Amino acid sequence: MTDAALNESAIREQAAEWIVRLDDALDDAQRQAVQAACRAWCAQDERHARIFRQMQQMWQAAAQPAKPKRGGKTTAAAGLLALLVLCWLLPLQAWLADVRVAPGELRQVTLEDGSRLTLDSGASVDIRFDGQTRSVHLHAGRLLADVAKDPQGRSFRVVGRDGTATALGTRYIVDQQAADTAVSVLESSVAVASRARPDQPVVLQAGQTVRYTRAAPGRPETLAPAATDAAWANGQLIFNATPLPEVVAELARHRRGILTLRRADALAELRFTGMLPLQDSDAALRILARSLPVSVEQATPYVVWLAPEETRTQK
Repeated sequence: MTDAALNESAIREQAAEWIVRLDDALDDAQRQAVQAACRAWCAQDERHARIFRQMQQMWQAAAQPAKPKRGGKTTAAAGLLALLVLCWLLPLQAWLADVRVAPGELRQVTLEDGSRLTLDSGASVDIRFDGQTRSVHLHAGRLLADVAKDPQGRSFRVVGRDGTATALGTRYIVDQQAADTAVSVLESSVAVASRARPDQPVVLQAGQTVRYTRAAPGRPETLAPAATDAAWANGQLIFNATPLPEVVAELARHRRGILTLRRADALAELRFTGMLPLQDSDAALRILARSLPVSVEQATPYVVWLAPEETRTQK
């Protein structure tokens, strides 16, 4: 995928978020504030404005057949928007991949050499083995690789959008996110090279992690305890004083549709410590609602948001 296509994918995600925020505005004052912020975002780049208009047209077309409910919301339209957005955002390579994992699922794959992959929700990979290398092409999402020794001495590498993570006999995680990619080494070591600097790898040891883009790897950092960092591979999400927006972002990758925050500024300071079930996001949201002063609200099962608890009485 080209840099331009990658940038447009990120812009589509942002445009979808603006659509939800505009539709969720509680009153005229809030709507005007969101509209002003949205106009400023559209003015930043011609592509912002163009893609936002396209997203608006999708939303309006979805809403046409149904009679609007209070506040202009249409549950069928909201659900359709979520599905349209998901189809549009997912790269073509992900749809055509050898292995693709649905939201809310985990999958374990044993490769022909005995190596094992644990694929997180939404992950997609192509597997390419030849006489020289064992390559896993990660198109989206996160994986945990348990690498087996190869009698032929072939290297094992995970190739992603931003670069390559080559195993040096190891167990490691590669997490391809919207803005960058993170590699975390649980055992042995890994050589991480960006696409722009393939001949200048950064070697990570067990207990280290690094974030990198196409341009270059960042600085290695100390990894969280391995049991916590790889907990998702066992169906758990573990947080320690984690800001609520980060918790919701992690849950969103394991849920079909759109999961977002309403009045995010009022929730930004909330932090959560605890364990959430990865494969039951509804239960995870109930735990958050019991643990923090937030309410869980939805237009449809595919469009859900967390809001400050007091907004329940303002509708």
